[in-house]
Amino acid sequence: MSEAEASASQSASGVFGFSGDPAEKSKCERLVSRAMTGDAKVRTLQQALNALGVATGGLVRCDHCPDNVEVAGGYVPSDRQIVLCQQWMAKAPAEVQNTLAHEMIHAYDDARAYLDWTDLKHQACTEIRAASLSGDCTWTREIDRGNVVFRLSGAGSKCVRRRAELSVAMNPACPSATAAREAVDSVFTHCFADRAPFSQNPINPILAE
Repeated sequence: MSEAEASASQSASGVFGFSGDPAEKSKCERLVSRAMTGDAKVRTLQQALNALGVATGGLVRCDHCPDNVEVAGGYVPSDRQIVLCQQWMAKAPAEVQNTLAHEMIHAYDDARAYLDWTDLKHQACTEIRAASLSGDCTWTREIDRGNVVFRLSGAGSKCVRRRAELSVAMNPACPSATAAREAVDSVFTHCFADRAPFSQNPINPILAE
């Protein structure tokens, strides 16, 4: 998926909600069900959400996203629900686990801390954690995006920063790319080190630091 296909949590209610192709929807739902039972990091997040009182049975839905909006999915804070873009999931089934984990980290952070999604620092923190812990910044995914990595040292944190800034910049409350970068910078050290609900980074990526 392209660099622009980031999380759309802060404006998700205006992006999702289209029925689309029933076959794509059915395939997306099957892939979500498989990830919920078969992916270790997704199962850990599911258990953590349940422990916080969040029912995960109806947490995720598949919708058709507008074709001109390059997002893979998003967390809808007003509904406390995750939406995956079924056309992307149907075309790239290998992305489901990581995309689902990314959005579940937002749901987990919202449940444990009641995030203010108009506060750029709040969003920056959960975007940093989601990019770091979901698998967004593994070496293979960076290569797939066309980001050729010549030096591994520090590449992981640079990727996490870049992905977080992209998502924060999509927030209607964010006035500029500079404001997004400043929000990410202000919370990066603390939030990058926060592995909850995992005891350590579940990805163990080549680009871990």
